[in-house]
Amino acid sequence: MIRINLLPIRQIKKIAKSRNEVIGLFIGFLVLLLVIGAVAYSQVQKVESLKGEIASLKKEKAKYDKVIKQIAKIKKEKKLLETKLKVIKNLKVSSQVPVRVINEIAQLTPATRIWLQSLKFSGKNLVIAGTALDNETIAQYMLSIDKSPYFAKAELKKSSGKKVGGQNLKSFGLNVSIQKLPGQAKPAPKKKKK
Repeated sequence: MIRINLLPIRQIKKIAKSRNEVIGLFIGFLVLLLVIGAVAYSQVQKVESLKGEIASLKKEKAKYDKVIKQIAKIKKEKKLLETKLKVIKNLKVSSQVPVRVINEIAQLTPATRIWLQSLKFSGKNLVIAGTALDNETIAQYMLSIDKSPYFAKAELKKSSGKKVGGQNLKSFGLNVSIQKLPGQAKPAPKKKKK
């Protein structure tokens, strides 16, 4: 009977099998490293792409920031101009008040019966001082002032006798409330006293 020694073949097969397993593990490890490298490379590329997008968005935002600052500056200038225009309009209106009031008083004053000596403005009040022929002329003058759309009420503050050139005249003082200023809406019609 022949005996064959199978032990070295088994050992060789075991060694070969172990070697193949180590080589397989090594190849698997290399494949894993390649996959990890490819994923890392892909992620790096994405990061670089996103950094580029962020940089371009920052540049675009900087452009819009300039526009937003210009808009804010324009709004501020517009508000300032509107304020200036309002002040100019108010100045224009208030500068016309004395002219209109004096014109209205001049039209209401009978030239041959009343002589005005002074007109003083105090807010919406007008103080008139003058001389008239008699008390009836003063009363008629006050009524004509009351009927004017510019004035609300005329009050007699003083009345006294005065001699001028040998004639007996009446010196008077009136307080008149200004009702309508130029540029304002027309005042409501006055109620007639019964």
